[in-house]
Amino acid sequence: MGSLQIQKKTMKLLTIKEISKILRLSERTIYRLVEAGKLKAIKISRKATRIDEKDLNQFIKKHKTK
Repeated sequence: MGSLQIQKKTMKLLTIKEISKILRLSERTIYRLVEAGKLKAIKISRKATRIDEKDLNQFIKKHKTK
């Protein structure tokens, strides 16, 4: 249980709406990226999905053009 508490302190969870504003994409596009496995997400409930800021940053780095 101790490691779980450490993760909570370092994890910043963002909503689909927040991610869509950051990436300037529709919320539906963000859901599609999650469903396709391209963007990692945490499904809290049937209606609540969150994305760790670290996973968003990884996604951005992976898709950055050179």
